[in-house]
Amino acid sequence: MKISKEKFEEIVYQKFMKIPEKIREKIENLEIIVEGTPNLNLLGLYHGIPFQKRKSPLYSLVLPDRIVIFKESIEKNCKTEEELENLIEKVLLHEIGHYLGLNEKELRKLGL
Repeated sequence: MKISKEKFEEIVYQKFMKIPEKIREKIENLEIIVEGTPNLNLLGLYHGIPFQKRKSPLYSLVLPDRIVIFKESIEKNCKTEEELENLIEKVLLHEIGHYLGLNEKELRKLGL
């Protein structure tokens, strides 16, 4: 299932805006970008300092953390637009979970 980058980015934005405001309010200094396919078969990737470690006095004047959503990898795993939207949401929530400090085991318990 392939769609334009613009439409893909719009879906990512819509899914982000569906996250409860209580959680979105905690998100700061974070950039969410859409890229093509990485060398590995990754769907998404979080680069940064997890939220709970940001309270250190050493955390200042740093570049934004990044969540990268890999468009082509997600498209390869979907046959319909509904599957695509669901997978984008799952990947986005998974990576935001890492931003909030959750590890893989905790994310699996949440179904992410």
